[in-house]
Amino acid sequence: MQNYLNLMQNRASIRSYTKDSISRQNLEYILECARLSPSSLGLEPWKFFVFQQEKHKKEIATIANNQTHVADCAAIIVVISRADFKDYFIEKLKKRNISQEELDKRIQTYQPFIDSMNLEQRFIYAKEQSYLAIANIINAAHSLNLGSCVIGGFNQEKMNQYLQLDAHKERVSMLITLGHINTNPNTQKARFAFDEVVEFKD
Repeated sequence: MQNYLNLMQNRASIRSYTKDSISRQNLEYILECARLSPSSLGLEPWKFFVFQQEKHKKEIATIANNQTHVADCAAIIVVISRADFKDYFIEKLKKRNISQEELDKRIQTYQPFIDSMNLEQRFIYAKEQSYLAIANIINAAHSLNLGSCVIGGFNQEKMNQYLQLDAHKERVSMLITLGHINTNPNTQKARFAFDEVVEFKD
């Protein structure tokens, strides 16, 4: 396994893949990293759909503005945001190893916050959490020397329909392509300097 900072320094979005498939073991490793991702209030408002068949990849590529790397990748992970966390919030809390007093305190503190959100606000909140899982997906893939690319350019309404989602409960957040790297990527970073983005407020 690579040092984490080296992972970050050497990762790049990959849009050219070989025709090799990804092993089930590696896919499950990547998705387990996604499953274990942190989320606000521990709500885990996400699901992950995996597509590997050529038929599905081509159909999804059409919905994603005909981006060739969507059709040519080994696998697509579709990240779903869930807005129904209001329905399972208390049940998830009860599964934690906390006292009844602490449970009551958390419900009293967080339930009003959850109840205050309308449907669109819940989806925005859930989508924000999904980004944490997405980061873990692409970094886990890179740790296995697999390429990935996060896709935000797609027709969400058509993608929701393709997956037959109830758009009042679940919506597509992002697509992620995965595959074996075809050509060595340019990993030179064009990032802001450390001091431009970090301030230590003593």
